Amino acid sequence: MTSEEIAKLCGVSRATVSRVINNSPNVKEETRQKILAIIKEKDYVPIASARRLAGIDSNIIGLFVLDINISESTTRVSKSAYFSQLVNLIIDQANNFGFQVLVSIITSEKQLTEIRNLFISRTIFSAIFIGAFNEESQLDDNIILEYPTIIIDRQSKSAEEKPNRLVINLDNFEGAYNATQFLIKSGHTRIGHISGDLRKLSGIERYKGYKKALEDAKLCFDRKLVREGNFLEDSGYQLAYEILEENITAIFCANDVMAISAIKAIKEKGLSVPEDISVIGFDNTAIGNYIMPALTTVDAPLEYIAQTCIESLKYFCKNKHFKEKEIRIKTNLIIRESTKEA
Repeated sequence: MTSEEIAKLCGVSRATVSRVINNSPNVKEETRQKILAIIKEKDYVPIASARRLAGIDSNIIGLFVLDINISESTTRVSKSAYFSQLVNLIIDQANNFGFQVLVSIITSEKQLTEIRNLFISRTIFSAIFIGAFNEESQLDDNIILEYPTIIIDRQSKSAEEKPNRLVINLDNFEGAYNATQFLIKSGHTRIGHISGDLRKLSGIERYKGYKKALEDAKLCFDRKLVREGNFLEDSGYQLAYEILEENITAIFCANDVMAISAIKAIKEKGLSVPEDISVIGFDNTAIGNYIMPALTTVDAPLEYIAQTCIESLKYFCKNKHFKEKEIRIKTNLIIRESTKEA
């Protein structure tokens, strides 16, 4: 429940609700009582009040995109459409709830350690981390654990997690399984896979989903049909050239960026998508709907991820703990023109 929703229920402006919350005298008494009644009925706690109850001085969220030592490539993961879109959505959701966002791209372990000072100085009251390696010990050792922290795309260590730590993950395994299964049901038996960075949970789980779908369909897993990528354009392009030598009829790429780059390589080889090679991506970034052919992909509902982050922090402000240790978000296969029956 937000102040905007309270305003709609009362038939007044959001500014009027704000004046009542802040005990301003410039509101008719009848209107004031109506708003207060709705606030009580809906158990609404204004963000600022909730922060004070939790002993939190700042309304600033630190949003940190981790881009540390990913490869020798000059292209950075943090510049990808996935990250930029997710960052913008988190900022939008934060603004809706009265939070501000400090965004920083972390490219060294030293910078990661310095985040500690932002907590100590109360510049930020919470942090959201995107892009961590699955075994990133810095997030456990060097961040002050009594502050609310959300990590997106990292395995939850449920036995160790504290009430101020929340992990939010896509169901990467299921998404990859469904994508590979779709290709199998379409008659493909030699399906290549260009994986993501296998130091990251999303890369690991999407690779596992691909293997499990083959296993369940009683298709032999062939390591020669797999190339380890890093979620970047150059790996999708270069590895597609390699994997096309293995007599495949389809490729499942661990994200849309690599899938689109793979399509470019396929066309340069004189082959056609999907007539010769079917291609599936993952993430459902906007550009995938506008390339030719439009990309079949697994939808990662970024707007819902962003909403979940901010609503979870709102809950923390009110209750001094997160409701859950891990939230797993479902994916959905979107079938477009880059795939066909074998």
